[in-house]
Amino acid sequence: MHLYIFVLAAVIATLGTIRIFRSTLDNMLTEPEKLPKYMSDFFMKIALVEVLPIAMLILGFVFSSEEQLVMSDAYIPIAIIVIFITFSMFYIFSQRSPAGNVEQDMKQRIQMLIFLTLAFANAIPFMAIVFILLSVI
Repeated sequence: MHLYIFVLAAVIATLGTIRIFRSTLDNMLTEPEKLPKYMSDFFMKIALVEVLPIAMLILGFVFSSEEQLVMSDAYIPIAIIVIFITFSMFYIFSQRSPAGNVEQDMKQRIQMLIFLTLAFANAIPFMAIVFILLSVI
């Protein structure tokens, strides 16, 4: 079933983005004076991680016309993706705690990183859900 190509794309994008986020956050907290370098590295790494999931979404959509599916075929793939979206949101928001031990400027930068990561971590999974729904309708 090609629907699991979408699931795999969502999982790769979510876990890869979370890993990059954690690395960037650790670096920001240990050496805050190098923040511009870390943010630049963050965006480059995100771009590299999301290339494969985007290609997988395209391939999954291209192959979606080959088999007839019904909506009940999409329940499990969508549930898996929703679980990963929920996991990423809880994990990313749970990382706000280091912000309590640093100055106000760093708190704002950490909040900015959190919201950027939320957008990057959940963009591919939401697209995967849309592609799954387009495949079964």
